[in-house]
Amino acid sequence: MSGTESWGGPKQTLTGLLALVGERFVELDGTPQETGGTVSRVVLLDPLEPQELPGDLLVAVGVDPHSEEAVALVRRAGAAGAAGVVFGPAGTGPRNEALREAAAQAGTAVLFRGWWTDWPTAIGMLHAGLSVAREPGIAGVRLGDLEGLAKAIAVQVGGSVTIEDLDSNVLAYSPTGQGADPVRQATILALKPPEGRLVDMERAGFFRQLWKSTDVLYRKAQGEAPERLIVLVRAGDLPLGSIWVAADGKPLVVADATDALRSAARVAVAHLLHDRARRDGQDQQLLEAARALLEGRGSAELLAERTGVPRAERCAVLAVHAASGRAGEQVRDRLAKSVFRYCVERGRLPVVVPTGHGVLMLLGGLSKDAAAAEAHVSQLGRALARDLAGPLGLRVRIGVGEVRERLDQAPESRRTADLALGGLLFGSSALDCARVAEVADSVALLHFVDALRDQDPPVETPVDRLVANGETSLVETLRAYLDHSREKARAADALGVARSTFAHRLDQTVVRVSGIDLDDPDARLLAQLQLRLLSRRALDRD
Repeated sequence: MSGTESWGGPKQTLTGLLALVGERFVELDGTPQETGGTVSRVVLLDPLEPQELPGDLLVAVGVDPHSEEAVALVRRAGAAGAAGVVFGPAGTGPRNEALREAAAQAGTAVLFRGWWTDWPTAIGMLHAGLSVAREPGIAGVRLGDLEGLAKAIAVQVGGSVTIEDLDSNVLAYSPTGQGADPVRQATILALKPPEGRLVDMERAGFFRQLWKSTDVLYRKAQGEAPERLIVLVRAGDLPLGSIWVAADGKPLVVADATDALRSAARVAVAHLLHDRARRDGQDQQLLEAARALLEGRGSAELLAERTGVPRAERCAVLAVHAASGRAGEQVRDRLAKSVFRYCVERGRLPVVVPTGHGVLMLLGGLSKDAAAAEAHVSQLGRALARDLAGPLGLRVRIGVGEVRERLDQAPESRRTADLALGGLLFGSSALDCARVAEVADSVALLHFVDALRDQDPPVETPVDRLVANGETSLVETLRAYLDHSREKARAADALGVARSTFAHRLDQTVVRVSGIDLDDPDARLLAQLQLRLLSRRALDRD
């Protein structure tokens, strides 16, 4: 055996452990055996030293759950009184009936690692679940339920609690009483402490002190802010976040609250690791397999094996973009996590792949009814575009790919999703979510503009003269005039300028600087084409 660890104090039942960890990490096979026995330790199987003991949960890394070796292992585990055996993902085919029969006869559980995690994470979550059982009052909180954890800690410490990440964003908080101070109220409303408060703590060196600390810190009451206890949550040397306790209408019993907070910090490690794994959602190997498939060079079988997305059921791809002037990588990371969490919270498990301009979201296992599948994907796209814009502080636009019958056709769905998104970004549509058919004119125009993207006219044009002038407002004035069918009032309203100002700028300045004849249809067509080329080049830079 290797990788063994046992825990003193209260024991955890297998049922309770699985309820804490969640099937995302470890799922129970659908067999009738009893799962109420206690788990004493998580053991990484070593075939050279088979020493199963009662209460062991064996982790069978490298053992094929469809093999005779797996059946023999389950029988041996049952004879030793082990609580169960955890195998790798079972695959997309039928599960091993011989394995189920052996488990039923041996009275031990068969479990499988979840599709969306790896062995180190799954094993870590199992160990974490056992560690939670040692802390009365917190043991019943499901791993990753940070709101429940905050409430449980609040009861133990006798104050109000916030759990924060390393950037001081509030991940969870306990309910407040009537005596909640203004700083805490503002923190909960904004899910982040007031900016002035953060600046003051930074200047005072508090955060440097917190990152170096190994125990609970105490801050005296200051003005309207009551006394506080703070502890950094660490996994070894890796900081994960912090827990803040504030007096809530009555003074803290500091000594008792400090002891309780120390214990809570140990348990919070498991919860924050679990939450991080849930938020990140996918490992790099999965991302590469998904990216390869969506680029038309990968294997649907490999992705199905890795994720559980059905190969023979309908699928669709959504291309998601969030416009921003900030660092693209940071925006894409936030966007990918937001998209993944949004779908998971609504019972959908997508494959989310970051791209150069946003993320791609692959949805599998869609309805057998084509119309129902199309409607579901469109509805989800519209909801995503609407609901993510506020939290991200960005405009979110989504190209919805056509639903395809099988997973190996996902690249074609991705192609139509990219086309639709391109039409949304390039055209003048007010839509934030669309299929290709809904933005067909913009998609077709973009196709022709792309063919001319690297071409410059052999002579100087009115648009060239406007651009050379350096006044962006003149270019935008001409663009608005042409985009709104030469109706000056509509164009002025679209730009948000006074109609008289717009008319004067167009008739006196734009015409004078550019030399354009606005009554000449060829001049207008050329100007519109060049303005579209400018938009396309700007889109490339985004």
